[in-house]
Amino acid sequence: MAASKLASIDVKISQVVLPAGDGSHGTPDPVLKRTFIFELPEGQAQVDQTDYGHPGKMNPCYPQVIPMRLAPKTQNILAAAEALAAIL
Repeated sequence: MAASKLASIDVKISQVVLPAGDGSHGTPDPVLKRTFIFELPEGQAQVDQTDYGHPGKMNPCYPQVIPMRLAPKTQNILAAAEALAAIL
């Protein structure tokens, strides 16, 4: 099996604070949400991370959108997001 030729991987990270009581989470505290977008030759994957439930302490990253072609790489994409989160 020949190795695939990777031209590039683009990663975008955004961060937003959702206000206390926001309809997306409903908790009495603001929630910090990070979104990692991985642009790969096989498609775009999105991984999210929040401090939902305990302000200031980030939860593990979780897959939000993983195209079927990238499904076998899900754990590696999550590991990459966790590594990036560790340096933020």
